[in-house]
Amino acid sequence: MSAPGAVLDAVFDALANERRREIVTLLAHRPMTTPEVGAHFGFTKQALNRHVGLLEDAGIVSRTLHGRMHDLALVPERLDGVSLWVAELRGGWADFNRLEGVLHARND
Repeated sequence: MSAPGAVLDAVFDALANERRREIVTLLAHRPMTTPEVGAHFGFTKQALNRHVGLLEDAGIVSRTLHGRMHDLALVPERLDGVSLWVAELRGGWADFNRLEGVLHARND
């Protein structure tokens, strides 16, 4: 198992590209074949495979081969680390906001 920081790095690297985020958004609605995904973007087969490959390497997308057809599906659990990281940040912001409120109340 990868270290949590390495997982976050891989996920953020894969999601750094707008088109890959759009692919994730499509797959969040339902699994799709590579031609279905490609039809949304007009990608060449090579470009689509590169984008999907990066998402797959990060563990965000799974690919299942059925004959010559590739089925793609989102692996939402892979995004859990991002959700936890954001939740931790929000907790810190909430603590800061409470402290700010106390300081303002003392100065009034």
